[in-house]
Amino acid sequence: MSAEPKIEVIGRLQKCISAHDMAATLAFFDPNVEYHYHVGTRPLKGIDWVEKFFTKYWANNSSGTWVIEHWAERNDRLLTEGREEYTNADGVLVQHPYMGIIDFGPDGKITGWRDYFQMQDPNAGK
Repeated sequence: MSAEPKIEVIGRLQKCISAHDMAATLAFFDPNVEYHYHVGTRPLKGIDWVEKFFTKYWANNSSGTWVIEHWAERNDRLLTEGREEYTNADGVLVQHPYMGIIDFGPDGKITGWRDYFQMQDPNAGK
């Protein structure tokens, strides 16, 4: 297992995601990753589905910011808490808090990821 703190690994991943660098982003994931981008929705299984997710996500959102405010890590697991902000395809600023649980394999690649978040209703207050 890599001795690098997991929060530093995710910091590097955040930079790749912000740059929309697909090859560099996917390099962080195990080929058999299981990603629950929204708990309660069918998980994405395998790197091909993760690539499709990022392709669609980047096409429908801009000015994305992923802020980690708190984290804890132990062995091969990192828990993160923070917020995500982006402008959706309709030009609406979306902000929501989230919590994520990220599992790493012995090679340091992400093998599992579960995101829990409260989505802001873009129509709230209208």
